[in-house]
Amino acid sequence: MRDAWLYAKEKDGARELGSALVELGYRPRYVSDADHVIVPRDGAPVRAPELAVVVTGPGQKPQLDLLRRLRMADQLRDAALVLAVEPEHLRLVPEAGLAHELLVNPYSLDELSARVTRATSEVRRSGVEVVRDGSLELNLASYRVSLDDRPVPFRYMEYELLKFLVTHPNRAFSREALLSSVWGYDYYGGARTVDVHVRRIRSKLGTYAERIRTVRSVGYLFETA
Repeated sequence: MRDAWLYAKEKDGARELGSALVELGYRPRYVSDADHVIVPRDGAPVRAPELAVVVTGPGQKPQLDLLRRLRMADQLRDAALVLAVEPEHLRLVPEAGLAHELLVNPYSLDELSARVTRATSEVRRSGVEVVRDGSLELNLASYRVSLDDRPVPFRYMEYELLKFLVTHPNRAFSREALLSSVWGYDYYGGARTVDVHVRRIRSKLGTYAERIRTVRSVGYLFETA
């Protein structure tokens, strides 16, 4: 069986999810102490899981700092990261973009399977750590952007949108498609969100700003050199 680690403040709140993961062929391990990103095993070598799930129960605050630490942990770089939340947490979804996939309770086993599959597939696709186009470079492992060998600061969702466009070059995407692919289709913000982020990205790219083209009546595309 494949390993899955469930990070939850209360183990009981993650049991149902753990049982569902067993049906999908995973062996769940519950981690109640959020201070330990990597589960210790009495000094023995730790085998990293294929899946890590951060579970946020009713009345709890999403553990966004934990998400950041999980995403940056070298030992978990090949693990798919899923954030499981309640409907009350949806307003915080844009800040939870560090996860590969979002799961909102209640959900069916089929939905869980689809989201886990999507998350693990994204991890496999991101095996390439550095993407370059001329003097523009995106380091997919460290979430850094540089232009002419100089670092350019980006907010997380700005980076995610730029990464998506750069890794799908010369292809036009509608605003709705970008919202679904970058923010997740459960995001309730409007298409204007995309326009705002594109404007911010362009303001930071200098001469490369023109590479993000506006396609009339469609959306945006990144044009390669």
